[in-house]
Amino acid sequence: MALMLFLTVSFNHVSSQENPCIYIDSLMKVQNYIVAKTMLTSCFEQDTLQMDVLNNLALCQYLLGDYQMAVKYYQKLEHHEYYKNDVIQKLAHIYETQEDLPKAIKYNIALNKIFPLNPVYLRKLGSLYIRGNERNQARQCFQSAYNINKRDILTVYAMAEMYFEEDEVLSADSLLNEAWKIDSNNVSLGLLKSRITYKKKDFITTSKVLQDLSFKTELSNSFKKMLGFSYIQIDSLDKAIHYLQASLLHENHPEMALFYLALAHEKKKEYDKAEWFYQEASKAGISQNMSQYHAGLARVYTHQKAYKRVIQQYQKSLKYREDPEIYFYLANAAEQIPQKGSVAISYYRKYLDSGHQNKEWRMISKDRVKALKESEFMKKK
Repeated sequence: MALMLFLTVSFNHVSSQENPCIYIDSLMKVQNYIVAKTMLTSCFEQDTLQMDVLNNLALCQYLLGDYQMAVKYYQKLEHHEYYKNDVIQKLAHIYETQEDLPKAIKYNIALNKIFPLNPVYLRKLGSLYIRGNERNQARQCFQSAYNINKRDILTVYAMAEMYFEEDEVLSADSLLNEAWKIDSNNVSLGLLKSRITYKKKDFITTSKVLQDLSFKTELSNSFKKMLGFSYIQIDSLDKAIHYLQASLLHENHPEMALFYLALAHEKKKEYDKAEWFYQEASKAGISQNMSQYHAGLARVYTHQKAYKRVIQQYQKSLKYREDPEIYFYLANAAEQIPQKGSVAISYYRKYLDSGHQNKEWRMISKDRVKALKESEFMKKK
C-alpha cells in the first residue's frame, strides 16, 4: 500500500511538469527502477515509436529481474542498428541465466562475430558447449580464447578443468601451472591444483596447497578428506586425523572419512581406535571399498593375535572383491590356529592357482604346502 501511494504521488508530481520523461534519467541514476518502469511504460504508451524509451523500459525490466518482459521488449530492438549490440549482450546473458543453451549459444556466437578480438565471448561459448556436452566445440572455443589472452584466468581454469575431467592430467597440470605463476592466491586455481596433484599421487604438494587454502577459505568436506588422506600418505598422522575428523561434521556420506581415520590410527598402532573406525566404515559402507574395510579389520585382529576373527574378516573381504593376496593372508592366519593345517593348505593352493606374480610369496606358499602336508601325514601315524 505504501509503495503504491509513493508511485502515485511521484507520478502525479512528475505529470504536472511539462514532460515526465525527462525525469527518468535521474530515476535510473539512483536505481529507482520501479518508479522509472511505471513512467517509461506511460511514455511508451503515448508514443510507441520512441526507441530510447523502449530501450530504457527493457533495461528496467532486465535490472529488476523480470526477464520475460525484458525479452519481449529487447526483441523489438534486436535488429535496430543503434541498439542491437547492447540488446544481443543482454539477451545472451538472459538466456545463459535461464539455461536456454541453444539461444545462449546463438547470441554469444553473434557477439563473437561482432567483437572477434574479445575472448570473453569465446570463453562463454566454451562453457556453454561444456554444459551442452559438446566438448570438441568447447575445446576449440577455449583454445581460441586462450590464444587471444593467455592471462585470462577464467579461460585457463576452464581449459584445465576440462582436460582434467577428460583424464588429460599432464595437460591440465601444465596449463594450471602457468596460471599459478600469474595468480597463486586464487582459491579456485588452488582447489583445482590440489585435485590434479592428488590424482598424480603428489601428496606432498596436495597437502601443502590445501593447507595454505585452509587459511583463505573453508574447505569442503571432500577437500578435508583429500587433505587428510594426503597427510596419511606422508606420515603426518596427527594432522591427518585432525582434518578427517573435521570432515565428518554435517557429512551425509562419512564412509571414506571413517575408512581413512581407521588407516591413520592403524598406522599409529592405535588398534582399538582403528578397529572402531573400520567397523563404523563397514556400517556406513555402500561402495566397492567394503573389501578394504574388512581387510583393515583383519589386519587389526592380526596385531591382536585374534586369528579366528582375522579369518572371518578376510573371508568377508573376499565376498566383495577376490584379491589373491587375501588367500595368502588367510593361509598365514590359519597356520596360527591349531588343527587348521588343512585349511592353511587349501588357502595356499588357492593363492598359487590365482596366478599372482609375487615370486617370494609363491615360493613361501609352495614350501608351506609341502611342510604342512608332511605335518598332517605325521599326525595320522
